[in-house]
Amino acid sequence: MKFRTEYPAIKSSIVLHPDKPVIMVGSCFTQNITAKMEEHLWKTINPCGTLYNPLSIAEALLLVADYDSGLHKFEDSLFNYNGIWNSRIFDSSISSASYEDCISEFRQRQTNFLNALQEGADMIVTFGTSIVYYWAENDLLAGNCHKLPANLFYRERLSILNITDTWNLCIKRLKVLAPGLRIIFTVSPVRHLKDGFSENLRSKALLCLAVEEITKTNDNCDYFPAYEILNDDLRDYRFYASDLVHPSTEAIEYIWDKFKETYLDNSGLHIIENNGRKFKALHHRPKLGALGKPLLTKEG
Repeated sequence: MKFRTEYPAIKSSIVLHPDKPVIMVGSCFTQNITAKMEEHLWKTINPCGTLYNPLSIAEALLLVADYDSGLHKFEDSLFNYNGIWNSRIFDSSISSASYEDCISEFRQRQTNFLNALQEGADMIVTFGTSIVYYWAENDLLAGNCHKLPANLFYRERLSILNITDTWNLCIKRLKVLAPGLRIIFTVSPVRHLKDGFSENLRSKALLCLAVEEITKTNDNCDYFPAYEILNDDLRDYRFYASDLVHPSTEAIEYIWDKFKETYLDNSGLHIIENNGRKFKALHHRPKLGALGKPLLTKEG
């Protein structure tokens, strides 16, 4: 008797190599996968911070990629609010009381990004929502609202065409910089319930359909079904954290296992296993006895 339908991992034509960096961009679920990769000593680069909608992710990527060409200027995205400089494109991880520090942080991210491309990096892009916010005064995208008054913005839901047109152009530009670049798209399983149950469902469905079109059009792109694994395979509130919005530790571990099965060959899996043991050894803290001395184990 079966009590659940398990997602069978299908080997992708994209095979990742743990000795090459991965550029991670997108929603907070990206950080979950990043943490698992770093636990296995897999180098990751996140040049854009946490961004949720596809248009803002693409805008930030193109700014990082094209800054030196003069086509896009990071400085134009900066504004000061209550003594803090923020970027309308990036999240608060790039914010600072110093204008110069904001620019310095951006330039460091740009350098890391371009270096990763030179090292043959692949990319993982996670879309979180198709709801976008625009500045009311100039209709520019707001990658992050930085806790400013709500009346400064208005919101819209993107269309599939909005997303696919933007990303087809973005991918075309990225391939000029790195012809061998491969991109894995995911849709975040994190629930955006502040938008309402129905709106969250429509938003996620729209993202799934948009990614389907993107991967059909671009042969260097693939889709990993993290959203479906949590909602159709695990399919239970016990696989959510206490907020019932984010996936639990167990769910992240399960999705990570499926990811490895999909994108790593036997050699890669062997490297990951060895790296995981090294990481645990590096971060191991011995248990201390009453006198502050390490407790001896049966082996030691």
